[in-house]
Parts: sequence; structure tokens; C-alpha cells
Amino acid sequence: MKKMDRFAALLLALCLIAALASCGKADSFTTDLTAFYGQITADEGFPMMMEIDEDIAENFYPGLAAIERKQTVLYTAAISATPCEIAMVEVADPADVKAAEGIFQARIDAQVAGGAWYPDTIEGWEKNAVIVTRGSCVCLFVVDPSLGDPAAAFNAL
Repeated sequence: MKKMDRFAALLLALCLIAALASCGKADSFTTDLTAFYGQITADEGFPMMMEIDEDIAENFYPGLAAIERKQTVLYTAAISATPCEIAMVEVADPADVKAAEGIFQARIDAQVAGGAWYPDTIEGWEKNAVIVTRGSCVCLFVVDPSLGDPAAAFNAL
């Protein structure tokens, strides 16, 4: 009986170690989102971008203000006819990742439904908008493929 108790205790300890080892791996990713933004927009052909302040952010991303964030990088094209937007957040609580993804998806849906105004701009949102999540970082990239693939670059970090 004593051997069985030791075996059960060892098995339980191994299960606990495995659970703890995998816990947090997905959430351990972090990067400097401002520096990453600088890297992906450094190309001379990238359109002029303007930072989205917190007041405008609530119009673009309703509900985002309610999420505590460690980092926030929000930019949109200075010319509304250019379908280009980069929104990246690192949420403070990993439980808020799904909410941030939903907020970014709502932005895409609103733009495709006519919020982008111009047919070519709507098409750009429809074809090029992508949401990428790594750990507690959630990103929305709307970038013409001729300017690179920020989603692939982010996933390669």
C-alpha cells in the first residue's frame, strides 16, 4: 500500500508540475508595441498616420476604455480614403483578451458595413483587416499587402 501511495503522490506531483509549466506560456509573450509600430511603418511608402487619442479611441473602439491596458498603440491613416489602421494593446488582465478581440472585430464590421465610406476603402477593410493575438497582446492590422505583412511580422517576434 505504501508503494501505491508514493506512486499516486508522484503522479499527482508530475501532473501539477505539467499544469503549472503550461500555465502562463500563452500569456508570457510581451513586446514593446511602440517600437514594433515604428518598425512596420518605417517604409517610405507607408501612408501618413495619425495617433488616435483616448477621446477618439472611444468612438473607434467602444468599450476599449473599460479595459485596463499595459500598452496602447492606436494609429489610423491621416486620409480617410486610405484603408490603413494599426491598433495594438497589451491588456493587463489576460481575461480581457477576448473582449479586446471583440472590440477590434466590431471596428472591422462597422467599417465594412459602410463606416469606411468609400467603396475602395470598404474593400480594403474587407480584404486586409486581421486580428492577431499573442499572450495578452491583441492587434488589429489593416494594411495594404504591398506595404508588408505586419501580422506575420508580429507572429515572428
